[in-house]
Amino acid sequence: MLPGKTCRRFAALLIAGGCLASDTSMDRATLRGLQAVKVVVDPLGPELEREGLDANRLRGSIEQKLRNAGVKVDNDVNEFIGLSISFAQSGRKVLSVKKGPFSLTISLGVYQVAVLTRDMATKTVVETWGVEKTAAAAAKGLDRDVSNAVDDLVDQFVKAYLSVNPR
Repeated sequence: MLPGKTCRRFAALLIAGGCLASDTSMDRATLRGLQAVKVVVDPLGPELEREGLDANRLRGSIEQKLRNAGVKVDNDVNEFIGLSISFAQSGRKVLSVKKGPFSLTISLGVYQVAVLTRDMATKTVVETWGVEKTAAAAAKGLDRDVSNAVDDLVDQFVKAYLSVNPR
């Protein structure tokens, strides 16, 4: 068994080093034939909500941007676009948006059901395409900065989607 601190560092490396989808041609190929998506926004956490971020507003904005680009949004499909926003501060045990600069990571991914080729009865949901932005941020203007970053990530998805599903 690893000592506590070493174990936590090891777990963080495993999580950070995990397989994540990106915007390569192989990842874009997984979008081919995708008829519709729903939009899911991970819970933001009380710190970000106190600063004015609203998951429902972000979800609505993403849905509208997708519709405007010709991507069908349907809450009854299995495939979804997931938005995740997290932040961290160096040297703090308790995160506080008010206490100065912090690192903000905004991730947007497409999640689809996949079947294992070795066992066709085994299905799982995996991220097949994804992008993220990481930046230093402050509480002032956080809502605007996050909205702009989310818009940029959605634009990247639309570009990738249309590259394999031309209109």
